[in-house]
Amino acid sequence: MIEARGEEGMQENGERQSAVALILEREIGRRGMLRGSASGILLLALGGLMPSGCRGYPPPPVPLRFFSDEEYAIFQAVARAILGLEEEGQVEVAVEVDRLASHMSGSVRRDIHWMLRIFEHGTHLFDLKGRRFTRLSRRDQEQYLRGWMQSSLGARRMVFRALKLLAALGYYGLPETWSTIGYGGPWLGRRAEERRFLYEKPTSLGT
Repeated sequence: MIEARGEEGMQENGERQSAVALILEREIGRRGMLRGSASGILLLALGGLMPSGCRGYPPPPVPLRFFSDEEYAIFQAVARAILGLEEEGQVEVAVEVDRLASHMSGSVRRDIHWMLRIFEHGTHLFDLKGRRFTRLSRRDQEQYLRGWMQSSLGARRMVFRALKLLAALGYYGLPETWSTIGYGGPWLGRRAEERRFLYEKPTSLGT
């Protein structure tokens, strides 16, 4: 029985991740992201001029399915700044998003790769900073995020909204965060399934 409940719990977790990945794909894909507007095409063109394969990123704590080591560090920094997480004892939101993104279509995964690259190195272009996003102070990171959120360039606002959605769904997809919103987690796998129907006892038609 315990083994069966464990399997049910794993199935529940897999279904939850697939459902969240579907939400992300619908929201990101629906916007057409970077290829759906003139400002998006311009942003992509600028992204092609930005560096890639830079060094100095910390290694991820787990094997990755989707992110590169560089992208993992970038997204973790983005999530911390958006969600206001502490530097020490932080929740590894990027672990959950890495799992979620691995279930998405190729076009959405490609857009996420581009978004992270442009966002990380866009500091040189948009804010004239001498450092990439992950090397900025928290105060400068938050100021940089506001620039994307309030930008007159529609594609930048779309990138911000997509990163915010990824961060929020990744954060609340982690069981260790559920207590902050008073959620005790799914019941499936934690107690025996209750009977769905209560049947009446048969009675004779002749009485």
